[in-house]
Amino acid sequence: MILGICDGHNASASLIDKDKILFAMSEERFTRKKNQRGFPEKSINYILNKVKDNEIDYVSIGGVFRRGERIRKLKEFQNKINKKFLYFYHHMAHSYLFKLSEFKEALVISIDGGGDGLSFLASIANKNNLEIIAQSDLIDSVGDFYASITELLGFKPMEDEGKVMSLSSYEGEDDIDLTTIDYITELKSFKNYLRVIGYEATKALKKLIVKDKSQLSFEDKVRISKFAQRTLENIVLKAIDDLSNEYNINNIVFVGGVAQNVKLNSKIAEKYNLFVPPFMGDEGLCLGASLADKKIDRININNTYFGYEIDNKKVEKILDELKNKLNDYKIDFIEEKEIPEIIGNLIVENNVVCLVRGKMEFGPRALGNRSVIALPTKENKEKINKKLKRSWFMPFAPTILYEFVDEYLINPRYSPFMTQIFKVKEDKIKEIEGVIHVDKTTRPQTLKKESNKTYYEIIKYIYDSIGIPVVLNTSFNLHGEPIVCNEKDAINSFLRADFDALLLGNYLISKVK
Repeated sequence: MILGICDGHNASASLIDKDKILFAMSEERFTRKKNQRGFPEKSINYILNKVKDNEIDYVSIGGVFRRGERIRKLKEFQNKINKKFLYFYHHMAHSYLFKLSEFKEALVISIDGGGDGLSFLASIANKNNLEIIAQSDLIDSVGDFYASITELLGFKPMEDEGKVMSLSSYEGEDDIDLTTIDYITELKSFKNYLRVIGYEATKALKKLIVKDKSQLSFEDKVRISKFAQRTLENIVLKAIDDLSNEYNINNIVFVGGVAQNVKLNSKIAEKYNLFVPPFMGDEGLCLGASLADKKIDRININNTYFGYEIDNKKVEKILDELKNKLNDYKIDFIEEKEIPEIIGNLIVENNVVCLVRGKMEFGPRALGNRSVIALPTKENKEKINKKLKRSWFMPFAPTILYEFVDEYLINPRYSPFMTQIFKVKEDKIKEIEGVIHVDKTTRPQTLKKESNKTYYEIIKYIYDSIGIPVVLNTSFNLHGEPIVCNEKDAINSFLRADFDALLLGNYLISKVK
């Protein structure tokens, strides 16, 4: 077995055994601090409580350069566990996630704000090896540029880039006249596709970042977001086009934090066969470093349920501890076979239900085990936005049963991990308007039964009842907090959000009506 560690941004830990992922989880879920940095002590402890030290062959570390406290923590753990430690460069660890794809040969593109001195790495994956063909350092960081735009708009960099992407879809001017905006005039002088942005652009943008963000109107934010998104797409697509033509490869594996941009991903998928791992950001470094092992060929995954597992006995204990807070709620134990009908009926009756059961998802998306679900209506969108304290302009995503995607989406592809967007057919927009963005696109989880049987059967029951094989599905967390992890997190967040019902393991907690 290989224990994987990422001890930087969005710290995480994982455990691989031969051709199977046993565990993978982000430290933020345990500490309740978004994008937790540092040694993932709680994640590692959870894993080590499930296996014996002598079952672990060695420890793989994502990222090479570190200092101070990070080195000390790793050395302390190495002395404790007494295993060999292997370190892998940041972008190589990202890139080895290609082993989760089905491609025999692929062009692997890793792009993010930066890691181990690089912001861009291109490789050719052949069998289980990587051959580096191009790279770019931090001065040309496309991820840093987009993060700077995020901060310029008053959002949190390295966390709220999705808000910039969402704003770029609103109606507004497509172009910014660089000659009239002094804080980005330096961008005009860059010519190379890897030198259009980066350090110099970020330095120029900081001239506005220090100003009062309230000076920017919504229209200004839309305009700047469109510029940022267009620039990102042009640069990345130009790089991929050039490398694909040079090496005659049409299979693309896209990794790194920039691969969280689903609008960009869909642009790539229009021209190439694309695979984006469901944990494309730094949380995936722990797994990527482990997959660098030459003995591992490929690992097939159809879900991301590798984290903390809800235990009914722990649920009972927590319910007893918090019984005074739950006086206004009804609590029932539901047999597994009864869940689809009971939860399905709650949804059909227009309730908002939180699902917290089984193993927690790994990566940024909730895919049915730590989700809030409801009918995909505009009213439910507005209600859930308010309760979760989300930004009003952020879209919700749907889960769609895979066999129905052709009825709802234009040119659909299997997208089980919410890594791409698709245009929605005109005749279906009204039916599912709560999960459609202003540009008539949606970011679906296209669900097959083998990925999550119970979740699938809940939606199938809804379809059999009212003819809609779609639910609104958003991650169960209040805005600014990580997705809920354990039994106590679920109940606390449920009470704070004040939703209609919570399925916690096999226990249904619902408002008394």
